[in-house]
Formats: sequence, structure tokens, C-alpha cells
Amino acid sequence: MMLPLFSLAVCLLLPGRLWAYLIPRDTHVPSQQFSVYRGRRLLAAKQQQQSDEKKRTSPVVRTSTLEPPFPNGLCGGSVVSIPPEETFGIDVNLANINLGGSLILPPRTLNVWLPPNYQSTSGRHPTLYVHDGQNAMEDTSSWTGTSWRLTGALTRMADHGLLSAELPIVVMIPSMDGDLLPGIRRRHLEYGDSNFPFAQAHADFLAKTVKPLVDARFRTDPSPEQTFCMGSSLGGQASLHLMLRHPNLFGGAACLSPAFGPNLTQEVARSSRNGRKLLQSKRIYMDIGGDLNDVTVPWVDVLDHLTPDHWWNPGYWWLDTQLQSGVVSMKRALEQAGVSYRFEQFP
Repeated sequence: MMLPLFSLAVCLLLPGRLWAYLIPRDTHVPSQQFSVYRGRRLLAAKQQQQSDEKKRTSPVVRTSTLEPPFPNGLCGGSVVSIPPEETFGIDVNLANINLGGSLILPPRTLNVWLPPNYQSTSGRHPTLYVHDGQNAMEDTSSWTGTSWRLTGALTRMADHGLLSAELPIVVMIPSMDGDLLPGIRRRHLEYGDSNFPFAQAHADFLAKTVKPLVDARFRTDPSPEQTFCMGSSLGGQASLHLMLRHPNLFGGAACLSPAFGPNLTQEVARSSRNGRKLLQSKRIYMDIGGDLNDVTVPWVDVLDHLTPDHWWNPGYWWLDTQLQSGVVSMKRALEQAGVSYRFEQFP
């Protein structure tokens, strides 16, 4: 049994709750896979990375069992960096609204991960656009010291025969550091609610400037059915907003521990009015952690905050409990609009 294509967009949970969705339901999954992916497992992951690289050059033994930890880094692929002058520098819309040069969306480099077989094959690949891209692949570039190990999970899934399509090209869009004004984080503006001008400009930039460039430069399948986006927390909101704002370009969104705002929720609820069916054909995945039934998630776990690469990981485990109400509201909005979705909840 093969996973549906959209599994590409939800291959890794930020710290690891998605395996119930990723692995087919008739697959045996060890119970430890559902435990939280904490900092204390990073050393074991680093030691296993070299072993994974050796295995990739050997004949693949297909199995239905997939166990973390996942390898860090390129995992046999390669990264192409797109400098800001090739995206921000040519965006006419940004030139009109970026007063002072970079008021709305400051320029930054985008990184594109190409799968291990990209250079040796000629086929086209699905594309996965990742918000907070600096957290996606490499521990040392993640602000927490622990990346999502997205490319590690994807390549491991391919090695185990758990993907029904080619490995995706992964476009990692970094969120912006710093404040617009003291106390007003740029990331919170760019990934803000759907009525925020900054968030609208960011979504339009990805759809109208970044995607055409990626499709022209790399062997992507540009159809919406093969184009997905994902993100965590506010990045999850930005992913759903991007797909809702540009449904002709994006076919699915994975929202991991999303921080949904009221305006986006209302837009989703209204998306089927007057005969419109903006989301009916889309693939939507959501999950949330935090307190569940009689399980209470502690505000601080010391072992979660100590990592080999950063001496202090800010964590955020407790935030999922605070985000649960927003996810419940979004589920109701999707149901009101007659939109199907996949949802998972873990403590």
C-alpha cells in the first residue's frame, strides 16, 4: 500500500506527531514513534546519519516499518540558493508597495532542495513550499537547534517504498528575523491573519514571483495537483492562507500546530458561498498537540531545551494547548463549507 501524494507535504511533524497519517493504517508502527521527538535524541540521530547514507547506495529493501530518528542535512540531495535580486528584485508589485526599498517584505535568499535522483533523471517532480524554511532541513540553521529533518524524513520514506510519487523539490522560504517596530515581529506580520496587508503581500509574492521562477528553473510539475505548502504554528496559517488566496496554483496545505486567526477562519467558512468551491478539491491536513483528556503537557521540559547545536532551545511545547481552540474553530469552518480534511491530535 502506497501513501497518497499529499503525504509529501506532511512528512514530518515539528516534533513528530504525524506518523499516524504518514504510515498506511495497515502498517505496523512501533509505539515509540509517537513519543515526542526531543533534544535528547539528536545525538543518536547524528550517529545514524552516516549509516543512512551508506544504506542509500545499497539495494533498497522495501518495508512498511519506519522509525525515527531521521537524518539531518542534505541526505544525498543538493541545494540551490536563489539570491534576493532574482525574486524580490524583480517583483513589480513589491516595488510599488515596498516604500523605502524593503518596508513590507525585506529581501532574503531562498533555498531549493533537489532530491538525490534529480540530476540523474529527466522526470518532473512535485513541489513543496515550506514556510520557516530555515527550520526545515539543517539543525544548525534552525532557531531551536533542532530542524524538522524534513529532507531526512522524505528520503527515508522513499527508501522504505512509502511514497507513490517522485520525491518533491522542496522550496524553503525563510521567515524574516527582527521587528518592524519594537515589539512588532516581522514574522508575525508576514504570517499573520488573512486580512493583514503584510500577509497578503507575502502570499502574492510566493504565488506570483517565486513559483513561476521555480517552475521555470527546475523540473517541477507546475499543476496545482502537484504543488503543496506546509508550515508550523503561524507558518501553518500562512500555508492555508496561501492556498485559499491562490487555489488555482496550490493543491494542498499541511498545517502543523497551526495558529489560526479569526479572519482566515471566517474566509474558510465563506469559501463555498454563492456556488464557489475553492477548497473542495484541495488536500488539507491539520494537527495539534498539547493537553489531551487526562494528559497535561508541562510548560517546561529541561531535556527539550538542551541540544547539541544550540545551548538553549526555546521549546514552545506548551503553545499547542493554547492553539487548540483556534484549530477547533477552523475544523468547524471547514465542515460548514463542506470541505474535507485530515486531522490528528496527540498530547
